[in-house]
Amino acid sequence: MKGAPPPPKNSAQWKKNEKIINETPVLKQARDISEGFSGRGSVSSGSRVGGASDAYKEGWDRIFGNKGTEDEKE
Repeated sequence: MKGAPPPPKNSAQWKKNEKIINETPVLKQARDISEGFSGRGSVSSGSRVGGASDAYKEGWDRIFGNKGTEDEKE
């Protein structure tokens, strides 16, 4: 079943449609599914295992002041 194409993004009609969609949970869920979004994020912090754990810890220490630039020169 093919309908009319959606209105151009940021047009007055598009804004009206988005407002209605955002006020209705069922429509919002249907829109998110059609655009490929899911209720759960696929990005997680993960654990410090694997090859990047040392680099992650070094970066963390540098950002939060546990390690200065003098320590890196060694």
